[in-house]
Order: sequence, then C-alpha cells, then structure tokens
Amino acid sequence: MFRRKWTGLPADPDFPADLEALGYFVNPDDEIRSIANNDNYFKFFISRNPRWNDRQRYAMNEACGKIIQSRLQDLGLEKHMLPLGAESSKNKPRLPIFASKSIAGASRVVLIFGESTQDLGVLAHRVIGGPGGINKGSMVSIVQSILSQRASPGDDRPPAVLLANCGQLMWLPSLLKTLSPSAWDATRMKSAVHLGNLYTREVNSVPGNRTVAEHVKYIFEDVLPALLGPDSTARLDVIGVGDGADAVERYLDDDQVWSRLDGRLNCMALVGGLFAIWEVKTAGLKAFLRDRARNYALSMEPLNTPISGPDGNTKTTAFTGLGCPVLSSGEPNYTECTLIRAAGAVLDWIQEVSLCTIVADTATTVPNTSSERGSRAHEEEEDEEVSSNVSNTSMAGSFYESSIDGNSNGGPRGDRDREHLINTYKNPVFDVTYADPDYELRGSDEVETWNGWEGPGDVLVSSLAGLDVADDHDKHASQ
Repeated sequence: MFRRKWTGLPADPDFPADLEALGYFVNPDDEIRSIANNDNYFKFFISRNPRWNDRQRYAMNEACGKIIQSRLQDLGLEKHMLPLGAESSKNKPRLPIFASKSIAGASRVVLIFGESTQDLGVLAHRVIGGPGGINKGSMVSIVQSILSQRASPGDDRPPAVLLANCGQLMWLPSLLKTLSPSAWDATRMKSAVHLGNLYTREVNSVPGNRTVAEHVKYIFEDVLPALLGPDSTARLDVIGVGDGADAVERYLDDDQVWSRLDGRLNCMALVGGLFAIWEVKTAGLKAFLRDRARNYALSMEPLNTPISGPDGNTKTTAFTGLGCPVLSSGEPNYTECTLIRAAGAVLDWIQEVSLCTIVADTATTVPNTSSERGSRAHEEEEDEEVSSNVSNTSMAGSFYESSIDGNSNGGPRGDRDREHLINTYKNPVFDVTYADPDYELRGSDEVETWNGWEGPGDVLVSSLAGLDVADDHDKHASQ
C-alpha cells in the first residue's frame, strides 16, 4: 500500500530578501534593474510553478520595504508600534506606523491612509519595481514634497507626517511581524503544496487594529492624542487612497466623532475613494465634503480636469456621487497609481488650504463653517448627548477640546487661551464641461419614462411594440 510521508512533500522555495542576492540593483535613476541585463526590470515569471513566482515576489517586496523604510527614517520619520507601548513586547502582536520625530510641536499634521492591500510606505510595486523607481512608487516622494511645505501662515516649519498602516494587519507569530493579505499568502509554508497559513482572529490580529476601520479609529483616538499631547492645537490634513479614503469617511460619519474633529480638519483629499454621498448621515460632514474635500478619480483626462461638481455629473458613466468636487488624477487604470500621478496637484491643494488658517478670538462668535452650513437644528438637539459622550473618552476628548483654545504653534496654553484656529477655505465652483466621448451617441435619455422593473409595464410594453411575441412563442413550441 502506498503511503506518502509529510517529509516527502516538496519544500517551499526560499529566496533571500536582498536585492543583490536576488540579482537586482538600484540604478542612478532610482529604478530597480537586473544585474545580468541592465535594461531589464524585475522579472516576476521565473517558473511555470506559480508558488515559485509568488515566493520570489514576496522576497523582492521585503527587500524593497527595507529600502523604503530606511529612506523614510532618513527623512526624519520614526517607527511606532501599535498598540502604543508595544515596543517592549516583541512576542505580542504589534503593528508598525511612521510619524515625524517633530510631531509633538507641529502646528499641522498630514495623515496618510493607504490601501488595505499595500505594505507600510508602499503605493504601487508596479512602479517601485518598474518604470518610475523606488521613491516615486512609495511614500518617500510624498513625504519629501510635504516636508518642503509651510505648516501655516504663521509657521514656516514643515508640517509633520503620520503614515498609517491599513495593509499589514495580519500578525504572523513565526515571523514576529504583521503582513498584508498578499504577503500572508506568499510567506513561507510547511511545504510548497500546503493550502496556506491558517488565520484566526484571536491569534493573528493586533488588538485595536483588527480591521481597517479599527485602525483608522485607533489613529484618531489614541495615536494622535498620545503623539501630539493634550495641549496641541495642530490642524489635520487627511489624504486617503482607495479603500483607505472610504474608511476615513466612514469613521467621520458619526455625530460624536464629527463634533470633536470638525474644528481640527483643514481638508481631505480622497484619492480613488468611492464612498457614496447618500451613505453619509452627518450633516456637518456633508457640508465639509462640499467645501473642503476633493476626490481625485481614475480618468483618462489630463490631471486636475474637473469631472464633476459635488452634485455629480450625469454626462459620464463614471461614479461621481461623492458629495465633493471630482477631478481627474491623470491615472486611467490603477487606483494604487492615482496618488503617484496626482501627487503634485494633491499636495499643492492641501498647501493652499493650510495657508487659509487664521487665529480667531473666541470672544467674537466664529461659526464652525461646516457645521454652520449643516443642520444646526439637528446639532442643537444632539448637543447635550454629544457632550456626555465625549467626556467618556478622556484622552481623545481632552485632546480635541484643545482645538477650541490654544495657540497657533501648538504650544502650551497660556495667556492666549482666548484664541483658536479656524480655516476659511472653500472650494471654488468648478466649471464642469466634461462628458464621456460617446455621450452624444447614446440617444435620448429615457430616465424620465423608466418606472423600474416592478413598476407599471408601459416602458417594457412599448419596447416590445411591433414584435409578435405570442406568434413567435407558438412557432418555437410547434417545432
């Protein structure tokens, strides 16, 4: 009788997580090229066996990740482990993020939430390992541009940066680190023919950061108060990519959350996000999206071309019901490449918004712009309940309350506690002339006559006019 032992299974292939050992180097243009042929980029298909290809890709991603994180640290960012204080417990689940060393004294912080499929600091491996290079395909180029900006009109220092980690949420005890979904499948297994590594929520997740939604909440309610300090009045800019942008909107779409953060946010750049405006329930957030948010969407049009206003564009099949102006990212195909293509436009815009931050005296009533344009009646009705809820979260509550009385440099509150920061920026009314190239060829718009499949059948009957359906059925039946 045939019996196959576990030791007889083919071993899982192993590749070194080092560029040179894999046969590659970084050329003067910051692109990864083959040592054997300098004209060649990274080669994924090295075998007919997909497991070998995936394992080599995993090793290449690890090697690129080491380079990217080293460069981020050279730019003044340092790694923090979540949950906070987990640096000393290496054997317990912990999730890395990056934040500027100078974040505690910053007057403006740029928060970046990437996609749930990418490693920390990575935008698109297709650019890192291909035309464009390491800096362009990662957060390195984004951080470099942000650090060349001014924090605010009264602060010539660069803003601080915080890179969230929406992708690497799966903890693997054997490696003592978190992995992205694709890395989880490609990491080493007991043999090359095993189905994969078993994932259980209790063992393989990070407390407080088990999902993208939990991670976004932890960043706002635990990380920011801890790193900035309770006396900080720093303004916040948010850049979200893909489903990372959607997760931020979902978090903000809560009356209690919005009551704390509305006075802190400068703007939001939703790059490749698709969170529908009819899903938004908070009136203040709806007004904020219209006035101080922009979406940079997949489009074949040149960068910054207006695709839609806040109310959508019926002349395109692209989804534009986002509640904010929709501009072209210049990237037609891949969401992961949208911020790479639109980086200049996005960062120029958040700098423009930040320069509209002013210090106002609380002795004169300064309206909270987005809430003022939202449903004031609803806010007054919920005011008492919100106040009691905020007091239950002491760290987040005390931190966000400091946005009401502080100074423009985020320093300790002293004799200037009658001042607070507001942002006066408002999106312009875009002249949207865009329509799909085939829009005029589609014929008349029959939306007004359409009653739905379950409504009156006039439309369906009229569409079948002239067709002898009964005779046709009888003819086929007789055959």
